[in-house]
Amino acid sequence: MSSAGALWFAVQDDVFSSACIDTPATIVSATRDKHPSQSSTTTSNVTSDSERHSLLDRFDDSFLLQNFHLSRQCLRFIIDYMHSRLKKDIYAASNSLMSTEARSLAAVYFHANGSLTNLITERLEIDLNEAREAVKTLTKLLSDTSPDFITFPSSYNDRMGAAHVFKNVSGIPHVVGVLGYFHVQVTPPPGQEQMFVNTLGYHSAMMQVIFDLDGNILSLEQCCPGGTPEHSVWASTVIGKQFTTFQHGHSWVLGGRGLFGGGHVLTPIMDPSIKTKAVKRFNKAHALVYGHVQQVFGALKSRFQCLRDIGSFQTLKSVAYTVKACCVLHNISKKFSVPLPCNCILEPIHPPSSAVTSTAELPYDYMEDTKNEMIEMFFGHAEGHEDDD
Repeated sequence: MSSAGALWFAVQDDVFSSACIDTPATIVSATRDKHPSQSSTTTSNVTSDSERHSLLDRFDDSFLLQNFHLSRQCLRFIIDYMHSRLKKDIYAASNSLMSTEARSLAAVYFHANGSLTNLITERLEIDLNEAREAVKTLTKLLSDTSPDFITFPSSYNDRMGAAHVFKNVSGIPHVVGVLGYFHVQVTPPPGQEQMFVNTLGYHSAMMQVIFDLDGNILSLEQCCPGGTPEHSVWASTVIGKQFTTFQHGHSWVLGGRGLFGGGHVLTPIMDPSIKTKAVKRFNKAHALVYGHVQQVFGALKSRFQCLRDIGSFQTLKSVAYTVKACCVLHNISKKFSVPLPCNCILEPIHPPSSAVTSTAELPYDYMEDTKNEMIEMFFGHAEGHEDDD
């Protein structure tokens, strides 16, 4: 687990201790799941609390993983959290734990499978229409909680901890995250089809994502049409502006070719006239790390199959709610070490748009000299690198 991941769980201890005062045993057992050495203690706590989750405990572990793509303890953690949040809503139809269990499980089932069935709603003892409303309500609720569950390493020590992991894997220094653009297939509104066509040729909406090498989502923002050039999105995001003003120091995020020219974004060197061994080594190291985009995005769509095709939508905000909710659940599943329900299908990397084919159209890269110096310093010598031939 990266230092950012450890920070996430530290934040959760505070979040849940204040939000779930009435359910201490469940929260303690959920928090302890992150420590494998304490598994026996965790099991005893869960068992003693099982009567409070009578609906969840009707299903065996295999059924839960197959249908909800999450483990029992992970689901219990989510249900307790949803219950604590919904109890604060005085207009909620029911504040009982039983009702929250059914609604939460219906919402998770929808995200995991992309649809609701009469069979699952019958097993959950919830009306199909009520289940559909629960999906809308809890998707919005999970999306709203994303600042609690999706956190960027903001302190110097957290950044250095994250950078140490990247340096060990690739040799590239001061990298704190991988920057990518997550595309979900959509059916665009009439008359707006062209702006949603991405560089792979299908209609999509996309969101900017930064993640660490463990696959934890660190930053998620800016839902926009799939045809939007990536470099223009980065410049307008909160995290992009933070890097521009050096709020994250002299650290980098590692991005693809579509972000060429973006300050604080390390992209592969594409200039064919530059053929030094240092550049070749750097590009090889970059490809090693950037390949994680395919794995992380593929894992998201494997666990949460609603992200494979959202279909028609009213606003991009509604698409963002779904993606954020799934990313929150993804980060929780990572902390509980829940395996994927099936083999991960790697997500294809989107080639850059035509906007980056001409360097004349690109903004001035104020970090270019620093990038070149870094490449020469860390990749200019053969020591520690494999033979280039």
